Amino acid sequence: MYELIEKQVVRNEHSTIPYTWIRSKSPNKSICIMLPGLGYSTQRPLFHYATSMSIEGNMDVLHINYHFNKNEHFAALSRAEQDAWMYEDVKVVVDEVLKESEYEQQIWLSKSIGTIPMAFEWRQKNFIHHSVGVWLTPLLKDDNVCHSILNTELPSLCVIGDQDPHYIKERLSLLEKNELVRVVVIPNADHSMEIKGDIGATIDSMKEIKDNMQDFIEDIGN
Repeated sequence: MYELIEKQVVRNEHSTIPYTWIRSKSPNKSICIMLPGLGYSTQRPLFHYATSMSIEGNMDVLHINYHFNKNEHFAALSRAEQDAWMYEDVKVVVDEVLKESEYEQQIWLSKSIGTIPMAFEWRQKNFIHHSVGVWLTPLLKDDNVCHSILNTELPSLCVIGDQDPHYIKERLSLLEKNELVRVVVIPNADHSMEIKGDIGATIDSMKEIKDNMQDFIEDIGN
């Protein structure tokens, strides 16, 4: 049985971060920490599938439901300051949840702008001692994101569509040189992992992504 814990953390007067912690009443050894995109919340299909897979795999789940696009103080910052803000918001929530738990493994799963704070964590290593990463539609135009995946020492899955503005063939070829990084390219898929004008193909692409995530998680668990 799982319990749904919905809380928020007040980091400062300008930043309050809601989160949902789906926790088993019998302690699990692993947790999947999910960092959504700005327009792609944890209620959207890919996170819904990942949440279901995690629960079926006896993992707890943490949805960090930040809302930077609604914060005028965030909007007034420089790009570098916004990146740091995003990571501090994520860090304070993860710290709040992990201090009450003793997980042996963390799976970090991010999409789009969520790959920015995940890249920060991959460099700073405040939490990722026994972790793996799932990078959905990573912002490969961002050097920090690209370099964090390229230089990772952790098993990682990178999924992107070839119609995504952040699809850069040369950078993906570099990522594939890291034996710990598994790259999956979805033909004709855009940044939302949808195939424009073809609902059937979009459903098929979602299944392909779900299957790759499931295979990846099962592989690292063996």
